[in-house]
Amino acid sequence: MSYKRTISFGLAIMFFCIATFASWYEGSELVDNPFEWKHTAVFTSWIHDGEVERENIAQLDYFVYSIKFKPIFPVIMMVSFIYMVFTLGIKFLKSGTKRNLFVSILGVLLLIGAGLISSSPTSGARVFMLSLILIGFLLLGSAAIHHFRKAQLN
Repeated sequence: MSYKRTISFGLAIMFFCIATFASWYEGSELVDNPFEWKHTAVFTSWIHDGEVERENIAQLDYFVYSIKFKPIFPVIMMVSFIYMVFTLGIKFLKSGTKRNLFVSILGVLLLIGAGLISSSPTSGARVFMLSLILIGFLLLGSAAIHHFRKAQLN
């Protein structure tokens, strides 16, 4: 990996760690909002057969709360994670066709994720969904440009 890529990858790891901690911290407000437990404590509900209490709220539900109501750090977390996955995929896939397929699959997965959260009525989830859509289309567009550029050269 080149010097520039190593630095950018290290920054992505740093941003991911900081944003993860900040999202987790902001999402811990869920414990103090019992009226949100029914709609936000999804993982706790699955784990404990629908019973949600202050003591048994799952840590993943903190991230759900953070996405729904304070999406800035979850978006930073998601973008830095996608950058790390993208960079690793580009590094280890030598063939241009495999790279394009990898980037396309990553873009489609992001669009599927956006579809899964599209029914949420909160503005934070809408921001998160729009960022998933934007990055998904950017990845698909990038794969298409590289595909057609390669086809033109041949």
